[in-house]
Amino acid sequence: MSFIDGNKGESLWLNQLKETHDNIEKAPSKKFYDWDIKAEYKGSEVTYEVKYDSKGYYYADRHKRPVNLYIEFKNTRKGEDSGIKASKAMYYVYILKSLDGVETAYVFNRLELLNHLSESNYKVKGNSSGGDNNAQGWVPPLDSLKTLLRKKVVLS
Repeated sequence: MSFIDGNKGESLWLNQLKETHDNIEKAPSKKFYDWDIKAEYKGSEVTYEVKYDSKGYYYADRHKRPVNLYIEFKNTRKGEDSGIKASKAMYYVYILKSLDGVETAYVFNRLELLNHLSESNYKVKGNSSGGDNNAQGWVPPLDSLKTLLRKKVVLS
């Protein structure tokens, strides 16, 4: 996943929120890890960490396996928490682009997802194939996270 993909995911999710949320705000354009989007929903503040993955279905099809997510948790260059562990967002939104171009958002409570990943035995990989080779992340199959799913939204 690249910086451009991240911006695309945030734009897609921001557009989706316009239907139901008020006072929508993107994170400041500086080093800021707390959340990607903040908004008001039914009078309460909610925050979202948003990830966009255009290759999950591609790799699943290519390797004849289920769709896996890549959920970053550590910056290996700095030796510190990153991704889901560094975020303070309430919700973790993982947007997957299917082979036919349909983009679907999977929404999780960030802390529930983090606890599940921390307590499970999912494979941990670097991000050399889809990133800048400075991170580690869990690689759970999407199907294994269905019980944690709060919402699934087709965006396109």
